[in-house]
Amino acid sequence: MKREGLIGAAIALAFFVACLALVKTEPESWNDQARVATIESLVERGTLVIDESGWSELTGDKIFLDGKFYSDKFPMLSLIGAGVYAVLHAFGGSLAPNCTQTGEFCAYRPLTLIVIAVPAALMLLLLFTYALQQHVEVWAAAVGTLALGFATMIFPYSMVINHHVPAAVCVFTGFFLLAQRAWYDRARLFGAGLCISLAVMIDPVAGIPAAGVFFIALARERSRIALLAAGAAIPVVMTAWLNTHVTGSMVPAYFLTYGYAYEGSALPQTIAGLGTPDDYIRYAFRMFLGGQGLFAFNPTLIFPLFIAIRLTFTRDHPLRLEAALTGLAFALLSLYLAVGTGSFGGNAYGERWFVPAIPTLFSFVFFGAPLNATGWKRGLWIPFVFFLALALISSIQGAWLPWGVTLPPLQMTRQDTFPIFGFKWNFLLR
Repeated sequence: MKREGLIGAAIALAFFVACLALVKTEPESWNDQARVATIESLVERGTLVIDESGWSELTGDKIFLDGKFYSDKFPMLSLIGAGVYAVLHAFGGSLAPNCTQTGEFCAYRPLTLIVIAVPAALMLLLLFTYALQQHVEVWAAAVGTLALGFATMIFPYSMVINHHVPAAVCVFTGFFLLAQRAWYDRARLFGAGLCISLAVMIDPVAGIPAAGVFFIALARERSRIALLAAGAAIPVVMTAWLNTHVTGSMVPAYFLTYGYAYEGSALPQTIAGLGTPDDYIRYAFRMFLGGQGLFAFNPTLIFPLFIAIRLTFTRDHPLRLEAALTGLAFALLSLYLAVGTGSFGGNAYGERWFVPAIPTLFSFVFFGAPLNATGWKRGLWIPFVFFLALALISSIQGAWLPWGVTLPPLQMTRQDTFPIFGFKWNFLLR
């Protein structure tokens, strides 16, 4: 194996080892409790009904249809998790809420590592490989890959069973496959379509960044788009079939707003139980820069975002199309989250709904300063290292408590009197 390959493998392994050290031992939020209830029910009772799961009473992320409770999540990730849990259960693994007290082999930790952490680690290897294929220097490829793995929301959400990280992996894998033009066309295009579609069937919000990758394929591979569509059809058909076992039709559970109208429901009768902001400007500010701010928790994202914008307006750059469509998808996702949600992702680390868009956007960090800088632009290393340090601190905090609200180390503040904007330092403050 070449030296470069060993470096990429070492980064992926380091990420997995970090996850091994910090991965959670049981579900700690409604989000993963609802999904674990479905996984447990599929394997132990052969049904998507979660009434008999011990997690059903603990989670609020559920719907009530025809006298039965179901998770309101898209079922694809639960089906994948059930396949893994079936093996763990055969060896005595349990997902019961009290397994840590009864001395049973608790399966949540290995399940999380296999379904979430391993794909995330492999994605880092793909990113490193992609950078080298784009003639990025090895040291820069390593720095950028480590930054994505340890200084973004990818790290905290690799510690728990959630749909954001698998969706992010699928979106980026589709993007990566489209860049492999030397590969056998049928396999890579079929695989890209499969990954793009799987991302959406795991996390519907990932449909926006996934659409960006799809339109890249449409522009670059128009004559062979049928191969992409063939791959994309598989997750769609499987999800539609699973939906029929919950809703009686192909309509996803969380579109049935009346399913949230049961006694004790904690969610409004809206699609996915989501509300909208009371104050759109205040919500957007806090979501991007303030106490729940994407760029406060992940400040290094500022670099690939501005690089993607610059490449979009660089007429002769070979990645101009990719930069434009990735940037547009990120802008549309930001707009949707700013006006279509009102909870900052709930009781969780950061604005977690951005996670599926992060790896593909982050891939542009290699094509601008400071990672490819020469001359005076090397001065950009100063803010880059500062932002990277903030992001690392924040990411470690998030990995420690992914399902809890933790303020970013440094955030912007906003008030009605002069000066309108300011900064607040939160790290090491009680």
